[in-house]
Amino acid sequence: MKKIFIGLALSAAMLVAFVSCHNNSVYQVTVEKVAGNGDAPVTWNVGDLLVTWDEARAPDQIPLSGLVPDSSHATLQLPDTMATHGVRHFVYPASFWGGEGSIMIPAVQNGISFPEGMPFYAQTQNGSPDLAFKALCGIVRLRIQTSEKIMSVSVTTDDSVHFLSGRFTVDNPTSPVLTPVEGAAKYVSLEQIPAMDFSQGADLYLYVAPGCYNTFTITMVSDDGRVCVKNLKEGKYIAVDRNTVFSIFLGTEGTELQFV
Repeated sequence: MKKIFIGLALSAAMLVAFVSCHNNSVYQVTVEKVAGNGDAPVTWNVGDLLVTWDEARAPDQIPLSGLVPDSSHATLQLPDTMATHGVRHFVYPASFWGGEGSIMIPAVQNGISFPEGMPFYAQTQNGSPDLAFKALCGIVRLRIQTSEKIMSVSVTTDDSVHFLSGRFTVDNPTSPVLTPVEGAAKYVSLEQIPAMDFSQGADLYLYVAPGCYNTFTITMVSDDGRVCVKNLKEGKYIAVDRNTVFSIFLGTEGTELQFV
């Protein structure tokens, strides 16, 4: 599958893909730069699916098209039957669609899809050709140093208000706010972690709902089934902001992680 690489300018907070707007179903797209990604390019794949819906029409999956390799130009065009003068919602990629106007943050992730795994939301009103995709999640970076081979990692919270994963509705398209609904969960698990050398320190990434959490409990499981549990509490709360990297260091300050 061909890829388009959209460069991120040092001085730009956004990267822009320009399209010619001939009618209400062709959009000029902007995509928020993912925090912690430095100046690395964002990769778009021809044929990637996003989900779009409005108040009068059931959700549809639409493929990205018209992508030119090594160019900053792209086209996002909906069929004329989807042209609307009301509010239209977009979720990218389609795998984060949660049904009934919601998004789904997977409770099981792989820990290495960064920044490609970040979900985005956009909204357009009254036929506007401007479509600004905003990152939805906070990013938890686990910096782990250990001689053990780690097979899985889970993060849980006992917070009574905030949820890490599952189903959420989205409000405020300019700075999205996630509200948990039925199906929200208080854990994220990293499963089937590929063989990695953690002896000098290595990073795993989780996408979670933004929030100020009371505690995190981090459970690491080695390849022979032994377990290491760490409880994290920072001051009054653990602040994981939207499109911001929150780093947690485990075993990197001279204290060997104990697996039992």
